[in-house]
Amino acid sequence: MTVKNHLKRNPYVQCPRIDSVEKLLKTVPVTNFVRGSGQATQRLNLLESLYRSWVKDIVELEDFEHCYFVNGVTDALNQWIATENRNWQYLEGDYEYANMISGKGTKTKYINNTDVLYISNPACATGNFIDIKDIPNPVILDCAYIGSTEKRKIVLPKNTEQIWFSFSKGWGLIGQRAGLVFSKQPHKSLDPMKRVEGWNYTSVEIALAIVQTYDIDTVASEYKPVQRRICEKYSLEPSDCFFIATSENDEYAVRRRAGDIARLDLSYIMNKENE
Repeated sequence: MTVKNHLKRNPYVQCPRIDSVEKLLKTVPVTNFVRGSGQATQRLNLLESLYRSWVKDIVELEDFEHCYFVNGVTDALNQWIATENRNWQYLEGDYEYANMISGKGTKTKYINNTDVLYISNPACATGNFIDIKDIPNPVILDCAYIGSTEKRKIVLPKNTEQIWFSFSKGWGLIGQRAGLVFSKQPHKSLDPMKRVEGWNYTSVEIALAIVQTYDIDTVASEYKPVQRRICEKYSLEPSDCFFIATSENDEYAVRRRAGDIARLDLSYIMNKENE
C-alpha cells in the first residue's frame, strides 16, 4: 500500500511506538497493594503532585482541587456520561465517543452560551491548539493530546469543571490505560472509588515512570523534525500534535472531520522510519 493510500484509509490517529518508552516499561513491575493500607494513595498523591508541576507550562491546575486516576480519557468520558444529567453539546469534528455511548449530545457548528460544552484542546479534529478562553459555558475539557505537542499555554474558560489528561497519545501507551481527571468539585463516581483506592496501581507506576523520566514535551520535540520532513515530502501541513498532519487537498477528502480540513495519521510512516 502506498503512503498516500494509507493516509486516506486510516480514520484513526495514534502515537508511533517510542523505543525509549517501551524500554522504560520493562523496568516497571506489576504492582499491588493491600487496598485500604494507604500505600496506593501515597503513590497516586505523588503522581498528582508531580503532574501538576509537569503540565504547568501548558495548563495551570490550581483551581482544580480534586484528582483521580482513570483508565485513559475513555474512562473519564465513561464516568462523565454516567453522571451528567444536563444538556450538552460538542463541535463538529470533535471526538464522537461521548455521544456514541449516550446519544444525548448535540453536534453543532456554533456553540450556544448555555449548554455544557465538551471540547478537546488540542482539538481532536486537527491536533492543533485552539483558543477557547472566552467561552462562558460550563466546560468539560479533554486534553488527551497534551504530551504530543510542544509547550503552549492554554487559557482556560472560567467555568471549566473538569480537565482530562492521557498518557496514551504522547507516549504510545494505548494499552496501559493511564489517565488523570482534575476537577473543581468532587466527582460523583470517581470520588467514592478513590476513597477505597479503586484504581489500577500498576498504571500509576507507569505514569510515574513517564513523569519522572521525561519532560512533558520531550517526545514531541524529538519527533517534530521527523513530522516536518514527512509533511514536506507529501505536501501536508504539520499539526501541533507531532503524529498528525492536515490537508485541504481534495485527495484526502474522505478524512475530513470538519470543514475542508482532513486529519491524517503519520504514526505508520514514523514507525516505518524507525525500523
